[in-house]
Amino acid sequence: MGKRLGTALMVVALVGIAPGALADGPAPRALWVWDAPDESVLTFATSKGIDVVYLHAPPGFSGDDAFAAFVVAATAADITVYASGGTPEWSTDTAAFTGWVDEVVGSGLFAGIVADVEPYLLPDWETKKRNRLIRSYLDSIGAASAAAGDLPFLAAVPFWWDQKQFDVRRTSLVESVLDRVSGGIVVMAYRDTAALIEDFAATEVALATASGKTAIVGVETNEVAPTYVSFFEEGEALLEAALGAVENAFGGAAGFGGFAIHDYQGYQALG
Repeated sequence: MGKRLGTALMVVALVGIAPGALADGPAPRALWVWDAPDESVLTFATSKGIDVVYLHAPPGFSGDDAFAAFVVAATAADITVYASGGTPEWSTDTAAFTGWVDEVVGSGLFAGIVADVEPYLLPDWETKKRNRLIRSYLDSIGAASAAAGDLPFLAAVPFWWDQKQFDVRRTSLVESVLDRVSGGIVVMAYRDTAALIEDFAATEVALATASGKTAIVGVETNEVAPTYVSFFEEGEALLEAALGAVENAFGGAAGFGGFAIHDYQGYQALG
């Protein structure tokens, strides 16, 4: 479902991203952590140059002191922590979604929020009810971002949400998401070559740049099928080479926010 590389490169050119144009310093790196908070994660994250941890904080997390301890330890290690959470059902349950955001904000622990709400996993996505589901999802994302107040709010999105078939009133779905979030998007550009990652993320980086927001490029490291989705088979050296190439391509764009590596367990096992 990807875009042709030539189209993506044209989009990049239009927003002035020149190959080899890098911002000052390396691109930020985030790491998804789905496990319960464990400070040993921070030792690994530090060794890999991770700047931000997307820590899974399910509803009710604020009753667990381990979250506060993790954030304190991360701060001491100069690592920022965002709360991550979500379920496809939040696409249609705005109250549950904003209730979780209220808990995150009220905890005072986190520097931002990453919402991983994937409506295409619901049965209605493959029916005539898709458009209604998309509108509901966008309403929920907008309400949740508003509830986040001053906390940056990011939404995880698949790379194919820029395709015309998902347009909302002649606006691409990914652009509609960008219009509703305060911080930007994490693009799940899950492929195992730099060329494909660039291809799948180019439009999103361009749109984020134009909107004054951020597009963070996500990559996969777990063992998943099909194998071309992940760097599990390629290993860490080829992952690093690919990230370097992508950074070289996008580093001059104001909207390029670095990388999000999915996830701690997979990355740790790459070796």
